[in-house]
Amino acid sequence: MGWRLTAPDGTRMYVNAWNWRPTLALLEDGKVLDPDTTTMLGVNGHMPITAQDAARIADFLDTYLNGLPSDDRVRLDGTVTTDPDTHQFHRADLDLNYSASTEWLRTFRDFCRAATEGFTCG
Repeated sequence: MGWRLTAPDGTRMYVNAWNWRPTLALLEDGKVLDPDTTTMLGVNGHMPITAQDAARIADFLDTYLNGLPSDDRVRLDGTVTTDPDTHQFHRADLDLNYSASTEWLRTFRDFCRAATEGFTCG
């Protein structure tokens, strides 16, 4: 399952569930987006993100990434790990399959920063 993020100028990026779900959890935990918005963003609901929300996401990620080394990953529960992602499917604990790498969070931050008119997720 994946999502397409599209800015009004046609700029697009794609994200899979393995990266998107922990990103949404991080934004909700950081009180950047409310629970209703993150729920809609997580179900492919063609949810619009305003320019102000996109800027808030980028600002939050700027601050968050300052304390996150480049090889770390944020798990679905918000914990940070330096363990490399082996892409092994964890059947015993499905939450271990989800993580947002520092690289992905930087890419998403840059997309949000460039999305000066907001974007849609769907």
